Amino acid sequence: MATVMTEKPKTAPGAAIAVCEGVSRVYRVGGEDVYAVREVSCEIRAGQLVALRGRSGSGKTTLLNILSGLDRPTHGRTLIRGEDTRKLSDRQLTELRRHDIGFIFQAFALLPVLSAYENVELPLRIAGVGARQRQRRATELLELVGLAKRMHHRPFELSGGEQSRVAIARALANEPALIVADEPTGALDSVTGLEIMSLFKRVVEERGVTIIMATHDPTISDLANETLIMSDGRMSHDIPDELKGVGILDAASMPGTLHGEIGMVARRAGLKVHDEAATDRTVPEGTSALPRP
Repeated sequence: MATVMTEKPKTAPGAAIAVCEGVSRVYRVGGEDVYAVREVSCEIRAGQLVALRGRSGSGKTTLLNILSGLDRPTHGRTLIRGEDTRKLSDRQLTELRRHDIGFIFQAFALLPVLSAYENVELPLRIAGVGARQRQRRATELLELVGLAKRMHHRPFELSGGEQSRVAIARALANEPALIVADEPTGALDSVTGLEIMSLFKRVVEERGVTIIMATHDPTISDLANETLIMSDGRMSHDIPDELKGVGILDAASMPGTLHGEIGMVARRAGLKVHDEAATDRTVPEGTSALPRP
């Protein structure tokens, strides 16, 4: 029997949607305990774009898995929308992820035999949503991410940026309260990466969704409401010099074939590029962050 999607109760803006309290994740390797995450405490608040940064092996992905209910902590506890994941069965965790959490992976994980539209519709089918409502929802989301004219193309017919947009639309399909994105711009060029990060910001502002995005790119800190740093499994709010680096917005002031395009995307997103000439170049009030379909 088809399920009718009803409006879900929303977490109040600023309220905690995911909480870690003294969380550690320990793996037993070669007879020794290896800490992937060590004594992390944090609150992810509703209606925010949160950046999770750190070097490879710092514990970012493990923490994302814990915050999204894909994994449970060895010590401490995690609350997702007030639910203690330690007390939920595997079936209950599956239901929580299916209805309240969206996932975006670096490789996008689109099904190659399905069109963009069918990839977005699939989680709605799994949730038992009726055909008419699936069609309306999938079409609306593909229009949101600017793919109205490409929705019937398969992944191999789409660029990397377009595949990323399909993955974003799919993550939004079941109206989740939280979206977890693990290095979603890692395989994209600078211009496309900035467009996708700006789209994340727009989705947060317009849809009230919370997004946690793990990335190496320092540009995300210019867009995010909060930046969390992972280093050797521990968390900090201070960005070390080694992670400041050169981001996409810094590249806008450098010679090269893409710097002009980066500047245009940045200005559409209401961002300032990192050079003296761009100090006062911002988008006029009321201008959309990204061209709408």
